[in-house]
Amino acid sequence: MNKKTLILGGVLIILIIVAYVYQGPLKQWQNNLNKPLNFLVDLKIDKINKIEFVKNNITTGLSKEDDKWKIIGTKNFYAESGLADNLLKKLEQVGKGKLELVSNNKEKKADFEVDNKGVNLKLYIDDNKIVEFVIGKLSSDFFSTYISMSDQPITYAVKEDLQSFFSKTDWRDLTIFSSDKSKISKLRFQYPDRQFTLEKNKTDWVGVLPKKFSIKQDKIDKVLDIMSNLKSVSIPEQSYDNTGLNKNLIIIEVNGDEINNTIMVGLANKEGFYYAKKSDSDNIYLITKEQRDELNKTIGQLK
Repeated sequence: MNKKTLILGGVLIILIIVAYVYQGPLKQWQNNLNKPLNFLVDLKIDKINKIEFVKNNITTGLSKEDDKWKIIGTKNFYAESGLADNLLKKLEQVGKGKLELVSNNKEKKADFEVDNKGVNLKLYIDDNKIVEFVIGKLSSDFFSTYISMSDQPITYAVKEDLQSFFSKTDWRDLTIFSSDKSKISKLRFQYPDRQFTLEKNKTDWVGVLPKKFSIKQDKIDKVLDIMSNLKSVSIPEQSYDNTGLNKNLIIIEVNGDEINNTIMVGLANKEGFYYAKKSDSDNIYLITKEQRDELNKTIGQLK
Protein backbone atom coordinates (compact mmCIF):
# COMPACT_ATOMS: atom_id res chain seq x y z
CA MET A 1 0.00 0.00 0.00
CA ASN A 2 1.57 3.28 -1.12
CA LYS A 3 1.56 6.62 0.66
CA LYS A 4 -1.16 8.12 -1.58
CA THR A 5 -3.55 5.28 -0.77
CA LEU A 6 -2.93 5.71 2.97
CA ILE A 7 -3.67 9.43 2.73
CA LEU A 8 -6.88 8.83 0.79
CA GLY A 9 -7.91 6.19 3.33
CA GLY A 10 -7.28 8.59 6.20
CA VAL A 11 -9.28 11.32 4.51
CA LEU A 12 -12.15 8.86 3.98
CA ILE A 13 -12.17 7.89 7.67
CA ILE A 14 -12.21 11.55 8.69
CA LEU A 15 -15.13 12.24 6.34
CA ILE A 16 -17.06 9.29 7.80
CA ILE A 17 -16.46 10.57 11.34
CA VAL A 18 -17.53 14.10 10.36
CA ALA A 19 -20.69 12.77 8.68
CA TYR A 20 -21.57 10.70 11.76
CA VAL A 21 -21.07 13.65 14.12
CA TYR A 22 -23.12 15.95 11.89
CA GLN A 23 -25.97 13.51 11.37
CA GLY A 24 -25.88 12.16 14.93
CA PRO A 25 -24.91 14.11 18.06
CA LEU A 26 -24.44 17.44 16.29
CA LYS A 27 -27.76 17.15 14.46
CA GLN A 28 -29.52 16.22 17.69
CA TRP A 29 -27.89 19.15 19.47
CA GLN A 30 -29.01 21.51 16.71
CA ASN A 31 -32.57 20.17 16.86
CA ASN A 32 -32.66 20.54 20.64
CA LEU A 33 -31.72 24.20 20.28
CA ASN A 34 -35.13 24.79 18.70
CA LYS A 35 -37.07 22.94 21.40
CA PRO A 36 -38.37 24.89 24.41
CA LEU A 37 -36.99 23.87 27.78
CA ASN A 38 -39.60 22.02 29.85
CA PHE A 39 -39.61 23.86 33.18
CA LEU A 40 -41.43 20.93 34.85
CA VAL A 41 -38.90 18.30 33.80
CA ASP A 42 -37.31 17.98 37.25
CA LEU A 43 -40.56 18.12 39.21
CA LYS A 44 -40.32 15.84 42.25
CA ILE A 45 -43.97 15.28 43.11
CA ASP A 46 -43.19 12.98 46.06
CA LYS A 47 -41.50 15.88 47.86
CA ILE A 48 -44.09 18.59 47.18
CA ASN A 49 -46.02 19.27 50.39
CA LYS A 50 -47.80 22.53 49.63
CA ILE A 51 -49.92 23.69 46.71
CA GLU A 52 -51.31 27.16 46.26
CA PHE A 53 -53.42 28.47 43.42
CA VAL A 54 -55.34 31.62 42.64
CA LYS A 55 -58.51 31.47 40.55
CA ASN A 56 -60.90 34.40 40.10
CA ASN A 57 -58.93 36.32 42.75
CA ILE A 58 -59.62 33.57 45.30
CA THR A 59 -56.57 31.88 46.83
CA THR A 60 -56.72 28.22 47.86
CA GLY A 61 -53.88 26.53 49.73
CA LEU A 62 -53.33 22.84 50.37
CA SER A 63 -50.86 21.46 52.90
CA LYS A 64 -49.95 17.77 52.96
CA GLU A 65 -50.47 15.94 56.26
CA ASP A 66 -49.46 12.28 56.04
CA ASP A 67 -51.39 11.07 52.98
CA LYS A 68 -54.08 13.77 53.00
CA TRP A 69 -54.17 17.39 51.85
CA LYS A 70 -55.57 19.86 54.37
CA ILE A 71 -57.25 23.04 53.19
CA ILE A 72 -55.12 25.85 54.60
CA GLY A 73 -57.09 28.28 56.74
CA THR A 74 -59.74 25.75 57.85
CA LYS A 75 -59.95 23.87 61.13
CA ASN A 76 -60.36 20.36 59.87
CA PHE A 77 -61.35 20.35 56.20
CA TYR A 78 -59.38 18.27 53.72
CA ALA A 79 -59.37 18.16 49.94
CA GLU A 80 -61.38 15.53 48.15
CA SER A 81 -59.50 12.23 48.23
CA GLY A 82 -56.95 11.86 45.43
CA LEU A 83 -57.66 15.22 43.80
CA ALA A 84 -54.38 16.97 44.65
CA ASP A 85 -52.30 13.82 44.08
CA ASN A 86 -53.87 13.32 40.65
CA LEU A 87 -53.05 16.93 39.75
CA LEU A 88 -49.40 16.38 40.67
CA LYS A 89 -49.30 13.16 38.64
CA LYS A 90 -50.64 15.09 35.65
CA LEU A 91 -47.91 17.70 36.10
CA GLU A 92 -45.33 14.92 36.32
CA GLN A 93 -46.57 13.64 32.94
CA VAL A 94 -46.24 17.16 31.56
CA GLY A 95 -42.64 17.22 32.79
CA LYS A 96 -41.91 14.02 30.86
CA GLY A 97 -43.47 15.33 27.67
CA LYS A 98 -42.70 18.10 25.23
CA LEU A 99 -43.77 21.71 25.35
CA GLU A 100 -45.09 23.21 22.14
CA LEU A 101 -44.20 26.85 21.66
CA VAL A 102 -47.34 28.69 20.52
CA SER A 103 -46.38 32.31 21.16
CA ASN A 104 -43.52 34.42 22.46
CA ASN A 105 -45.57 37.61 22.43
CA LYS A 106 -46.54 38.90 25.88
CA GLU A 107 -49.49 40.82 24.41
CA LYS A 108 -51.06 37.56 23.21
CA LYS A 109 -51.08 35.85 26.61
CA ALA A 110 -54.64 37.06 27.12
CA ASP A 111 -55.73 35.14 24.00
CA PHE A 112 -54.68 31.90 25.69
CA GLU A 113 -55.93 33.01 29.13
CA VAL A 114 -52.49 32.62 30.66
CA ASP A 115 -52.84 36.08 32.18
CA ASN A 116 -54.98 37.02 35.17
CA LYS A 117 -57.88 35.03 33.71
CA GLY A 118 -55.95 31.80 34.20
CA VAL A 119 -55.10 29.80 37.31
CA ASN A 120 -51.87 30.91 38.95
CA LEU A 121 -50.33 27.74 40.41
CA LYS A 122 -47.44 27.58 42.89
CA LEU A 123 -45.76 24.40 44.15
CA TYR A 124 -43.67 24.24 47.32
CA ILE A 125 -41.28 21.92 49.12
CA ASP A 126 -41.07 22.81 52.82
CA ASP A 127 -42.33 26.36 52.15
CA ASN A 128 -39.73 26.87 49.41
CA LYS A 129 -41.44 27.75 46.14
CA ILE A 130 -40.01 25.55 43.39
CA VAL A 131 -42.14 26.64 40.46
CA GLU A 132 -44.89 29.10 39.59
CA PHE A 133 -46.84 29.20 36.34
CA VAL A 134 -50.27 29.98 34.91
CA ILE A 135 -52.69 27.40 33.57
CA GLY A 136 -54.79 28.86 30.76
CA LYS A 137 -57.65 27.60 28.64
CA LEU A 138 -57.95 24.37 26.67
CA SER A 139 -56.87 24.45 23.05
CA SER A 140 -59.38 23.99 20.24
CA ASP A 141 -58.79 20.21 20.21
CA PHE A 142 -59.80 20.03 23.93
CA PHE A 143 -56.83 17.74 24.61
CA SER A 144 -54.15 20.35 25.25
CA THR A 145 -53.79 23.15 27.78
CA TYR A 146 -51.99 26.45 27.42
CA ILE A 147 -49.46 27.28 30.15
CA SER A 148 -46.96 30.05 30.76
CA MET A 149 -44.36 31.01 33.33
CA SER A 150 -45.71 33.95 35.30
CA ASP A 151 -42.70 36.17 34.61
CA GLN A 152 -42.12 35.26 30.96
CA PRO A 153 -43.87 36.28 27.71
CA ILE A 154 -43.80 32.76 26.20
CA THR A 155 -46.94 30.59 25.96
CA TYR A 156 -46.75 26.82 25.55
CA ALA A 157 -49.24 24.04 24.85
CA VAL A 158 -49.06 20.71 26.68
CA LYS A 159 -50.87 17.50 25.74
CA GLU A 160 -52.78 17.24 29.01
CA ASP A 161 -56.10 18.53 30.30
CA LEU A 162 -55.13 20.55 33.36
CA GLN A 163 -58.22 22.74 33.35
CA SER A 164 -60.56 20.02 34.68
CA PHE A 165 -58.82 20.08 38.06
CA PHE A 166 -59.86 23.67 38.59
CA SER A 167 -63.49 23.36 37.51
CA LYS A 168 -64.31 22.80 41.19
CA THR A 169 -65.10 25.99 43.08
CA ASP A 170 -64.64 24.33 46.48
CA TRP A 171 -61.92 21.76 47.14
CA ARG A 172 -63.27 20.77 50.57
CA ASP A 173 -64.26 17.10 50.73
CA LEU A 174 -68.04 16.66 51.09
CA THR A 175 -67.62 13.20 52.60
CA ILE A 176 -68.98 12.86 56.13
CA PHE A 177 -68.73 9.06 56.51
CA SER A 178 -67.00 6.43 54.42
CA SER A 179 -67.13 3.05 56.18
CA ASP A 180 -67.93 -0.60 55.58
CA LYS A 181 -71.65 -1.00 56.26
CA SER A 182 -71.31 -4.74 56.93
CA LYS A 183 -69.09 -4.11 59.96
CA ILE A 184 -71.72 -2.13 61.89
CA SER A 185 -73.04 -4.12 64.85
CA LYS A 186 -74.66 -1.49 67.10
CA LEU A 187 -76.99 1.40 66.38
CA ARG A 188 -78.14 4.00 68.92
CA PHE A 189 -80.88 6.62 68.40
CA GLN A 190 -81.15 9.64 70.69
CA TYR A 191 -83.75 12.44 70.62
CA PRO A 192 -85.00 14.97 73.19
CA ASP A 193 -88.01 12.78 74.09
CA ARG A 194 -86.73 9.25 73.47
CA GLN A 195 -83.73 7.00 72.93
CA PHE A 196 -83.28 3.37 72.00
CA THR A 197 -80.57 0.98 70.89
CA LEU A 198 -80.34 -1.83 68.32
CA GLU A 199 -77.74 -4.57 68.10
CA LYS A 200 -76.92 -7.09 65.42
CA ASN A 201 -77.43 -10.69 66.55
CA LYS A 202 -75.47 -12.73 64.02
CA THR A 203 -77.46 -11.76 60.90
CA ASP A 204 -80.52 -10.04 62.41
CA TRP A 205 -81.05 -6.70 64.09
CA VAL A 206 -83.00 -6.57 67.37
CA GLY A 207 -83.90 -3.86 69.83
CA VAL A 208 -82.08 -4.14 73.18
CA LEU A 209 -82.79 -0.82 74.97
CA PRO A 210 -84.82 0.46 76.72
CA LYS A 211 -86.30 -3.02 76.36
CA LYS A 212 -86.05 -5.91 73.95
CA PHE A 213 -88.16 -5.59 70.81
CA SER A 214 -88.20 -7.04 67.32
CA ILE A 215 -87.91 -4.98 64.12
CA LYS A 216 -88.25 -5.47 60.39
CA GLN A 217 -84.74 -5.72 58.96
CA ASP A 218 -85.42 -3.59 55.89
CA LYS A 219 -86.56 -0.70 58.10
CA ILE A 220 -82.99 0.21 59.06
CA ASP A 221 -81.20 -0.42 55.76
CA LYS A 222 -81.33 3.25 54.73
CA VAL A 223 -80.17 4.32 58.19
CA LEU A 224 -77.16 2.02 57.92
CA ASP A 225 -76.46 3.33 54.40
CA ILE A 226 -76.43 6.90 55.67
CA MET A 227 -74.32 6.14 58.73
CA SER A 228 -71.69 4.25 56.72
CA ASN A 229 -71.49 6.30 53.52
CA LEU A 230 -72.72 9.87 53.63
CA LYS A 231 -71.86 12.92 51.56
CA SER A 232 -73.15 16.38 52.28
CA VAL A 233 -74.89 18.41 49.61
CA SER A 234 -72.73 21.43 50.44
CA ILE A 235 -70.71 23.10 53.18
CA PRO A 236 -72.30 26.16 54.82
CA GLU A 237 -70.76 29.02 56.74
CA GLN A 238 -68.91 27.56 59.70
CA SER A 239 -70.98 29.19 62.44
CA TYR A 240 -73.22 27.44 64.97
CA ASP A 241 -75.69 30.32 65.06
CA ASN A 242 -79.23 29.17 64.13
CA THR A 243 -78.07 25.61 63.32
CA GLY A 244 -79.74 23.88 66.28
CA LEU A 245 -76.73 21.61 66.62
CA ASN A 246 -76.49 22.44 70.34
CA LYS A 247 -80.04 21.21 71.07
CA ASN A 248 -79.40 17.45 70.59
CA LEU A 249 -82.40 17.18 68.25
CA ILE A 250 -81.07 14.07 66.54
CA ILE A 251 -78.00 12.04 67.53
CA ILE A 252 -77.33 8.74 65.78
CA GLU A 253 -74.34 6.56 66.66
CA VAL A 254 -73.10 3.36 65.04
CA ASN A 255 -70.34 1.09 66.31
CA GLY A 256 -68.65 -2.05 65.10
CA ASP A 257 -65.34 -3.45 63.93
CA GLU A 258 -63.14 -0.32 63.47
CA ILE A 259 -66.27 1.82 63.13
CA ASN A 260 -67.41 4.57 65.47
CA ASN A 261 -69.56 7.08 63.61
CA THR A 262 -71.80 9.61 65.31
CA ILE A 263 -73.82 12.32 63.60
CA MET A 264 -75.76 15.22 65.07
CA VAL A 265 -78.55 16.82 63.03
CA GLY A 266 -79.98 20.26 63.75
CA LEU A 267 -82.42 22.65 62.11
CA ALA A 268 -83.10 23.38 58.45
CA ASN A 269 -81.76 26.39 56.59
CA LYS A 270 -83.76 28.60 54.22
CA GLU A 271 -83.21 26.19 51.32
CA GLY A 272 -84.60 23.23 53.28
CA PHE A 273 -81.28 21.47 53.95
CA TYR A 274 -80.39 20.39 57.47
CA TYR A 275 -77.26 21.27 59.43
CA ALA A 276 -75.21 18.24 60.49
CA LYS A 277 -71.85 17.48 62.10
CA LYS A 278 -69.85 14.56 63.38
CA SER A 279 -69.34 14.28 67.12
CA ASP A 280 -65.55 14.31 66.79
CA SER A 281 -65.30 17.35 64.48
CA ASP A 282 -66.37 20.99 64.43
CA ASN A 283 -67.02 20.87 60.68
CA ILE A 284 -70.59 21.77 59.75
CA TYR A 285 -72.28 20.20 56.72
CA LEU A 286 -75.69 20.26 55.04
CA ILE A 287 -77.71 17.11 54.34
CA THR A 288 -81.04 16.63 52.57
CA LYS A 289 -84.47 16.51 54.22
CA GLU A 290 -84.82 12.91 53.02
CA GLN A 291 -81.61 11.91 54.81
CA ARG A 292 -82.66 13.75 57.96
CA ASP A 293 -86.09 12.06 57.93
CA GLU A 294 -84.48 8.61 57.63
CA LEU A 295 -82.55 9.37 60.82
CA ASN A 296 -85.62 10.60 62.70
CA LYS A 297 -87.13 7.29 63.84
CA THR A 298 -89.43 5.90 66.51
CA ILE A 299 -89.52 2.30 67.71
CA GLY A 300 -92.95 1.94 66.16
CA GLN A 301 -91.58 2.88 62.71
CA LEU A 302 -89.06 0.05 62.89
CA LYS A 303 -91.49 -2.73 63.75
